[in-house]
Amino acid sequence: MDNQTISPRQFMFLVMMYTIGSSILIIPTPATAQAKQDAWMSVILSILIGLLLMLFYSKIGSMMKGKTFVQGVIETFGGFFGRILCFFYLSFIYILAALVLRNIGDFMTTQIIPDTPLQFTHILFLLVVIWGAWLGIEAIGRTSEIFVPWIILLFCFLLAAVSPQIKVDNLQPMLGEGLTPVLGASTVVIGTPLLEMIILLMIFPYVKERKKAIHGWLLGVLLGGGVLVAITLLSILVLGSDLTSINNYPSYVIAEKINIAGFLEGLEIIVAIIWMLTIFFKLTILYYACTVGIAQFLKMENHRPLLFPIGIGIIVLSIIAYPNVAYYETFVKNTWFPYALTHGLVLPLFVWAGLSIKNRIRKKNTPSENGKQNQTNENQATT
Repeated sequence: MDNQTISPRQFMFLVMMYTIGSSILIIPTPATAQAKQDAWMSVILSILIGLLLMLFYSKIGSMMKGKTFVQGVIETFGGFFGRILCFFYLSFIYILAALVLRNIGDFMTTQIIPDTPLQFTHILFLLVVIWGAWLGIEAIGRTSEIFVPWIILLFCFLLAAVSPQIKVDNLQPMLGEGLTPVLGASTVVIGTPLLEMIILLMIFPYVKERKKAIHGWLLGVLLGGGVLVAITLLSILVLGSDLTSINNYPSYVIAEKINIAGFLEGLEIIVAIIWMLTIFFKLTILYYACTVGIAQFLKMENHRPLLFPIGIGIIVLSIIAYPNVAYYETFVKNTWFPYALTHGLVLPLFVWAGLSIKNRIRKKNTPSENGKQNQTNENQATT
């Protein structure tokens, strides 16, 4: 398997872009549909809960002592039961990768290139992702350092350009329907992308300086979460809660409203560039984690022979996963959160319990073994 490493800063950038990923376009709509003008509060609440979740994930990663999630689970629970758990974990990554790829296709074919077949868009984008996964996590981490400053610059320009369209009255009344809608809408962001970050335990062992890696993980979630809060708040301030809740891509719509001095218009491509870059890194991380995890599951020394076969399957699944955008919105609203909760919280809790029990047994056995060794040395000295 790849003997590569990334720095804590590169890991922070990857976490940041994984957090933004597809969420920058799809989060404002379902969150606003539930919490109305208070949706930005739901996103903030979700990020705070997500920080606790990341501490839990990093604890599991530290307990695995330099092993990926698949390696650690198989070592802890044995070849048979451990592989059953890994099968569900890897299937979650595989399905998520297919859904993220479909997000790309839906956006491109509905907003930018409507006459292009969906399959063609998927194939072209996935070829670039396969190339990134082929080069390995070190190349992915270095590339993130190149693109993050541009993403931040474009995002700041977007905020400045849209600011004349802001209407503060769109935030009124605050908590008009109480806290219940805010709490309910928070599950949207917790399900996507926070619970999905269990996948990063396939990347965590490759980070140098484990303590700094934990800090980078938390800071990456804060930075990415800040972007999601800002884009949700901006959508409500510019469009209002009603229009935000019925638009599939509200952040793209607000960029269409940019009008600087009457001649600088049509800058929605800024949002498209930000989204394409961040979702590229998210899908590349998913694809790399999936192929490396399957290779470790099958005891293969290299994940690269799996890149093209798995890619074909992901393309097929992304097309048949759901027939249209309306079906996808229903799926995200009713099904995805319980599914993500099972793999992003229930499964890690089970693994954490197994790791804790194993470590306690190991600690109990260690003193007795040391005592036996000392007794043997004393007997030899007496003899």
